[in-house]
Amino acid sequence: MAKQYDVIVVGGGPGGVTCAALLAKRGLKVLLLEKNERVGGKGMTVSAKGFRSEMWPMGGVPTEGGVWLEAFRALGIESKFNVILKPMAQVYRRSGGKWLTSIADMEDWTLPDPNAMFDEWGLKGKDRDTALRILTEVVTMPPEKVDALDDTTTQEFLARYDDLPQALHSYFAYTANATNVGLVELVPMSEVIKGMRSIMEGPLGYPAGGYGRLVEDMAEVLKANGGEVRTRARVERIIVDGGRVSGVTTRDSVFKAPIVVSNAGIHPTVLKLVGEEHFDKSYVNYVKDLLPSLGFTAVRYILSKPVLPHALYQIWSEDSWWDMERYNDARAGNVPKDVTITMLIPTNYDPDMGPPGKQLLIAGTNCPPGPEDKTVKMLWKKVDDQLAEIFPEIVPAIESKQAYAGPAQVSAASRDQVLPGQGGEAVGVGVTIGQCGKYKASARSPVPGLFYVGFDAGSNKGLMGTHQAVDSGLSVAPMVYHYHLEKKQAAFG
Repeated sequence: MAKQYDVIVVGGGPGGVTCAALLAKRGLKVLLLEKNERVGGKGMTVSAKGFRSEMWPMGGVPTEGGVWLEAFRALGIESKFNVILKPMAQVYRRSGGKWLTSIADMEDWTLPDPNAMFDEWGLKGKDRDTALRILTEVVTMPPEKVDALDDTTTQEFLARYDDLPQALHSYFAYTANATNVGLVELVPMSEVIKGMRSIMEGPLGYPAGGYGRLVEDMAEVLKANGGEVRTRARVERIIVDGGRVSGVTTRDSVFKAPIVVSNAGIHPTVLKLVGEEHFDKSYVNYVKDLLPSLGFTAVRYILSKPVLPHALYQIWSEDSWWDMERYNDARAGNVPKDVTITMLIPTNYDPDMGPPGKQLLIAGTNCPPGPEDKTVKMLWKKVDDQLAEIFPEIVPAIESKQAYAGPAQVSAASRDQVLPGQGGEAVGVGVTIGQCGKYKASARSPVPGLFYVGFDAGSNKGLMGTHQAVDSGLSVAPMVYHYHLEKKQAAFG
């Protein structure tokens, strides 16, 4: 006989585990099913050659606020919230210029001085004054005006300024790529502003033990409150009976519940796990039209000795950001002049994450989101060449190198591919105009009892990656709990 639960959560990413743990803390009987051997989603911990880390570079958890801390407080485990602060490096060059490095001291953090950026960009006189005026206007924009820009792309917003310096245009375009993982012609300016503000709110760090450790801590709350976590338990079907959710099936088991919360991504949930036949055709078409974010691909280097001093490096140039033209040029097989690179050195944050005397570098760049995409190897090679140009001192210290993480690995670890060109998106869907902000997909599906959680639905705050997923968990949990109470009352009505 199938085991009965109040709620089944499909997928153990940050949003799914946040939601499941909060529901268990409220007294619901919760089962969480995760297809991998551990929870964490795209940020789950992996181990190789004595190092623990994520599969790709991640960094940027606030120590003085933010949704991760909010979730830990709501779960009563704030004492476990341990984020390490270290200096972060930004490496930038103007077109045809030299790479310049600036350091943000997160341990003694102050608001970034725009004049330092303007110096690097080579802005002088009128251009400098114009850049300061526009940047100030953007950063201080009232919330209602920011929300109104849900209908204006970053490119359209920038086109309003006849006197916009090219360097500032590049900065906003780079931000659209980096914080919103989309192209400047498609990402709404509202999302870029929200992303910029979240970065400026306070010092950013890296969680002790990695991002996977944060999710595992929340999973322990789920279990302590009577919930179950089953790993290596891939859900094959979400069962719908009489137009309502009634449970899920795995390869060898059936689990029953009147509520299913899917952290598997809206595309795989609707088109594969539930099936198109259970939705109105217009809704199916709406889901199919949701665009994925850009993908991300990473290279891992093990150095025979510590070489680089900082814990996180953000590398970009006037020629590295992607608009539609540069994106399509790369997809046609043309090597970009520069690429934007994020590089994490986990042991520079937390020495316990690797053996002493060595160093792990995880460096990556954006790529198309399709698992079958042919540009990934070219972009791996470009990351390799660009790092050797910027940091020639790492080359003789490279002990081993593995170009291993890309859209295919993202899809295998998190989002099953159900449509061509999708599945390996770095964060999810809903980063483009008409699909985010006030247009973000609803967490409540048309099928009674079926909810979505994670980056795809449930949060419209314009937060980055895992932050938006956790915020979704915080928002969806009370929604599901109220639905549970409504059904409970109706059963005795």
